Amino acid sequence: MRFFFLQQEPPELHGPWQPPAELDRHLRALRCGPNEPVLLLLPRGGAVRARMDAARGLHLEGLAEVPRLPLMPITLATAWPKGSRADELVQRAAESGVERIVPLRCARSVVGREEFSMARHERWLRILRETCQQCRRPVLPNLDRQPVDLKEVLKEAPLAHPIALLPGGWPLQHELDLRAPREVLLIVGPEGGFDDQEELWLADAGVATAGLVPTILRIEAAGPLAAAICQHDFVARSAF
Repeated sequence: MRFFFLQQEPPELHGPWQPPAELDRHLRALRCGPNEPVLLLLPRGGAVRARMDAARGLHLEGLAEVPRLPLMPITLATAWPKGSRADELVQRAAESGVERIVPLRCARSVVGREEFSMARHERWLRILRETCQQCRRPVLPNLDRQPVDLKEVLKEAPLAHPIALLPGGWPLQHELDLRAPREVLLIVGPEGGFDDQEELWLADAGVATAGLVPTILRIEAAGPLAAAICQHDFVARSAF
């Protein structure tokens, strides 16, 4: 069943309803036919069942449960990439099942050191909605506006197993095999990496370190790839 994220709740949850312009465009682009079921995800949680009617409107059929996917809770604390590469980071993080995206402020950070503007934040929220609708993920990730200093990052996910991605570290899969975590905090540094003091702090704070591939990945690739590996491992372990 197709589902769509609403930004405003319908005034009533039963009966005919004309969808807003953005949703109407989606339904037309998908060529949804009469009586086809859809699920409308409400901004404050929950969902509403609906069916297309012959007049290209919707007939609402009351509250429904939100589908749940078997995803590990992953917080991605990441230095921020430049320009349009941030759009790709947000999109790939949503596709790989990241639950929360936290901008990370490090010594070598070039961008993402200050709170994001409302306009940029709204743009990324729109990308998250569109991506989750496309990849059939019914729960949106959270995206923080305010960057967090590296030395404060463990407070953002106190119950998660923290793993910093470092080139040359032992494979991430080995770390997952050893710890079998149920929740993960992935920490991704800026281009140029963590400086010496930050690496010392990571070690003193008990943060595990792991690598991905022999090459050096960009910020927007490293975090989502690591999240996908964690989700694959979590699903495989949950199947037994």
